[in-house]
Amino acid sequence: MSTAETIVRQLEEDGIAPLPMLLPPEALNSLQRAFSQALLRPSFNTWVGYEQNEKWRLLVENLLALHPANVDLALHPLVTEPLRRYIGADFALTEARGWRTVATRRNFHGWHADAWHDPSVDCAPREVKLAVYLSDVETGHFAYLAGSHRPRRPARHWSPAEVEPLLHRERAMRGPAGTCFLFDTAGVHRQTTPCLTPRDVMFFNFHDPAVRIQAEDVAAGRYRPLALNAGFLPPLDAEAARILGFGRNRAEPEDAVVGRAAVRRYPVLHDLVAATLAARLEYQDLAQTARRARRFLGRRLARLMPGPKPAEAHP
Repeated sequence: MSTAETIVRQLEEDGIAPLPMLLPPEALNSLQRAFSQALLRPSFNTWVGYEQNEKWRLLVENLLALHPANVDLALHPLVTEPLRRYIGADFALTEARGWRTVATRRNFHGWHADAWHDPSVDCAPREVKLAVYLSDVETGHFAYLAGSHRPRRPARHWSPAEVEPLLHRERAMRGPAGTCFLFDTAGVHRQTTPCLTPRDVMFFNFHDPAVRIQAEDVAAGRYRPLALNAGFLPPLDAEAARILGFGRNRAEPEDAVVGRAAVRRYPVLHDLVAATLAARLEYQDLAQTARRARRFLGRRLARLMPGPKPAEAHP
């Protein structure tokens, strides 16, 4: 049985720590169905579905508004207690998103360490992600180079030549749906290739929200206050509410809007879709006006041109 001490020790030494199954089977099955529903079609107009910023991954944002099991995962003691010791008492959940990697042999996601905080930050703040598989993963699995989170280095992509001497440290995170693990994002990691079957995975991001984030993420609208479904929330004590960000950014409401990004991806495409929708709605309005005009003219003509009188009956 994993304990907080064991998990913290693995994070300190390796940068990655496997966890036991955190969800009972019935909750996992229900969560899988909800995630699949979100992947039926892209977000548009009244439909809340997935976003897509690249060819191989379909992104599902705002996991805490998707299913109550995600709130349970974010607040699970085997997650929160190790993070309190590893990151510090001020850690909080700052992002909850998942995605489906489509089946592909393309090597599109190379070795890297995550960039998130502003380069001007003097200390080396820690960030940890909780990963949860929603599908059985044998190919396209997550891989991590144990110990690569120390010493702290600038976040960047690593070439195959740089990684080659470290591959003996690789931790291959294969497993069935429900597999969970924590990892320090400063370590070198990747999604492996090929991915022969679609892979569904969720990531919950934890760091100290007081740390200044990089300008790129500010422009992209990341690490905003979380979107929550009030019906999914269990009774919360003060610490659970703090972890979920209750009351954060109240003094800066213009920076607290979920999903507001300063920079749009594919702006021309978005404008084209918006123009197409506007044209469709305009056509519907004109068609409705034409139908009303035809009915009106039909009634007027009926009054102006009465039909023939009925024939008289003969005895």
